[in-house]
Amino acid sequence: MNMEHYIQRFASLNANKNRKTWTAVTTHRAPHKPLLLLAVLDLFAQGSLSTNLIEPTGELVELFGFYWHKVRPPSQRGNITYPFYYLQSEGFWHLLPHPGQEVALTVYRPNAGLAALSAIILGARLDDDLYALLCASDSRDVLRRVLIETYFAPEIRASLLEQGEINAAAYEYSQELLAKAHTILKEVAEDSSTIPTPIRDQGFRRAIVRAYDHRCAICGVRILTADGHTAVAAAHIIPWSISHNDDPRNGLALCHLCHWTFDEGLVTFTDQYQVKTSPQLASTPNLPGHLLTFAGRPLLGPADEALRPFPDSIRWHRKEVFHGR
Repeated sequence: MNMEHYIQRFASLNANKNRKTWTAVTTHRAPHKPLLLLAVLDLFAQGSLSTNLIEPTGELVELFGFYWHKVRPPSQRGNITYPFYYLQSEGFWHLLPHPGQEVALTVYRPNAGLAALSAIILGARLDDDLYALLCASDSRDVLRRVLIETYFAPEIRASLLEQGEINAAAYEYSQELLAKAHTILKEVAEDSSTIPTPIRDQGFRRAIVRAYDHRCAICGVRILTADGHTAVAAAHIIPWSISHNDDPRNGLALCHLCHWTFDEGLVTFTDQYQVKTSPQLASTPNLPGHLLTFAGRPLLGPADEALRPFPDSIRWHRKEVFHGR
């Protein structure tokens, strides 16, 4: 198969066409398949695919989500499960079941969710010819433009191209942050203000969520929804507006409630990395519930000890933010 064959295949994806559901922004077609393929192109661009196997990982879900929010309102969530499953009808995308799960794959339906699909399949394999093409940047660029120019309105195309560039730069930035954390052993407030905000925000988040494996450092919650969304966000210990420091050791993965509680100074950590709660949590008329049970718990940090928070950052938070009385 040559390049022209895959240009034609990418330009003629089967998609739901319903003008009541899909606007002119997506050429009145469901955008799931082209958006998933754009996310897959990003994985190739950042060097994450060293073999011909595309797994339904949290990273792929996140990349898909970035594109989805470019073309659909934030209130409408895209589910990557559907295109990951239905792309097999296009002829170049082949689902590989786990050994013994062949029958289960034949009866699986995407409304069962991504976790159920992941339990059945190893991932998806591309045609060998297509895989070889996607390993080359020139071929990826051609196919990226085919997807964007075929399935999306002119006014949104530049934004989608820019998102691909942001995704690539954010990945490089996250890798740089993690690498420096292993080579620079003491706290260095390295100014990251010259890096564009979308790249900096996404790169910091990717580094932190990866380091903490989607687990909240305070309460320990680790929840991934059926369509791959995570319960945690990346929080700076010393706010970036003050520190300009994106070192992963100046960060924590926190669920939304713990993030708010930490930022409000209602919880902090001791020098021994134990949770310390503020007396204000239990003051009238508060009903803090389970938050009071966190006192004395150890910080649930990264498996990689080198990425544990800087002691000086923790001390700063305890002095400048925490309400000790």
